[in-house]
Amino acid sequence: MTTPNLTSPEAYNAEIIANAVKFTASLFLGRGEYATIEATSREEIDQLAEMLSTEHPTVKSKPVITAFDAAGNQAVISGQPAKAPKAEKPAKEKPAKAAKEPAADKALGKRAQIAADAEAGILPAAPDFSAPTHARFRKKLAEIVALVDKADIKALKAYPINPVSSSPKAMDKYRNLAVIALEAQRKAAKAKAKTEESTPEAGQ
Repeated sequence: MTTPNLTSPEAYNAEIIANAVKFTASLFLGRGEYATIEATSREEIDQLAEMLSTEHPTVKSKPVITAFDAAGNQAVISGQPAKAPKAEKPAKEKPAKAAKEPAADKALGKRAQIAADAEAGILPAAPDFSAPTHARFRKKLAEIVALVDKADIKALKAYPINPVSSSPKAMDKYRNLAVIALEAQRKAAKAKAKTEESTPEAGQ
């Protein structure tokens, strides 16, 4: 008969468990009644212990697992089945952050868009003076719109506007944007004409 290592309780139990030839799982059901099951391997007894708990869901305690070596020495492993080591979860890959769009690609604000359109030669829409508060300025606005339609840049620049209230400010803004657009149109037309003059006609 082999005597397990007695240097310490931990060493004693560890040697029995390491050389165990049988395992039991016992679940206390109450009033001196136990449900006991045996197995020859630790993995199997763990599974059977889980099964005992499943079969007796009203019992709050966990099965006591005990190991026995060939000499009959025993060691309590735990009051509940040993859980298999958790598999390490693969590190979650953080989704790559979308590259920030260049500032030039971002949608322009309303005011910036209107200014950009004017620089591209697109005439701005005339302000809406249908509200009663704009009534006394409608005639002047009509005069400015007529000058825009004629593309009279010189007259537009000379048109007197005193932007001290909302209506004159709106007219002034419209006039300035219109001038920018008309000048852009004129510049584009000159550039086109110059290109056509320098391009030899087909066949010559």
